[in-house]
Amino acid sequence: MTSEAPLVTIDVLIEMLKQVIAENASRGCGKLAAVAWGAETLLEDTGFNSYDFVEIIFKIEDHFNIEIDYNANNNINDVKTIGELCAEVGKLVAKKQAA
Repeated sequence: MTSEAPLVTIDVLIEMLKQVIAENASRGCGKLAAVAWGAETLLEDTGFNSYDFVEIIFKIEDHFNIEIDYNANNNINDVKTIGELCAEVGKLVAKKQAA
């Protein structure tokens, strides 16, 4: 029997994304883009950049106790929206729980 992992929800990922973006020192004061944050929101519209991508991967791995292989052939690299990111993380969590 496996221990229960935290629930993968849009709200959890939005908060994680906002935290990563706000903590990125290259933005000065950590400004968040003024967009409606939801499943259909494009990551690029939030001000998310390649540095943030690496940081969110680490944060997701720690939070959900999973490993994300983000090489060029992995689906995680193809996500464009927050909803797609949530779906991919959900698959990885489910895969780990099934193991």
